[in-house]
Amino acid sequence: MVQAWKVFAVAGLFASGCLWERDLDNRLARLQLGVNTRRVAATPAPPSPGVARTASPTEPASEPTMSGATGSLQFTMRLVPGIYAGGEIEAGPFGQTGYLSGAYGVAGAEATSSIGSLSVELTGGRRWLRHDVGADDIPATVLEPRVRAQLALGSQVTLGGVIGASALSDQHGWMAGLYLGIYSADLGAGR
Repeated sequence: MVQAWKVFAVAGLFASGCLWERDLDNRLARLQLGVNTRRVAATPAPPSPGVARTASPTEPASEPTMSGATGSLQFTMRLVPGIYAGGEIEAGPFGQTGYLSGAYGVAGAEATSSIGSLSVELTGGRRWLRHDVGADDIPATVLEPRVRAQLALGSQVTLGGVIGASALSDQHGWMAGLYLGIYSADLGAGR
């Protein structure tokens, strides 16, 4: 599993980008903190020694899935008006005894107004799923289109939601989340 200090180091690098930005009207930075609910395809955990198989060979095989909630941190910067890019990390308990973590790149297009914004984005990267405390990580490649909507609570704070689904044929799953967004300047700057 990715060590916690590495996750925080990556988050710190993303967040430090806005400290040196001199053109905030055109390169708006955004930090989003939230909670995601996910359902992902899961490679079955290897059977424990001494455990007998309970399913008969004539039963149809169902796709194994796991679900749970994770914490998420996304940091993006506006590249040009309406286009942003950045990164996202997430981690949290998954299933009854599992754990999920992921690191993704994010690119999106956003339409803003005085009441909030609506955006479409594509997220890609790597995710690790662990079935149990002593189990090995199961890595998976992620490619996830999403739709994100935000309601402005102030000129630099938003409350939003996001939904998405896996675009890869071997990764059947979906996600939905709620988050708080914090902008480096007025949300409508550089529209």
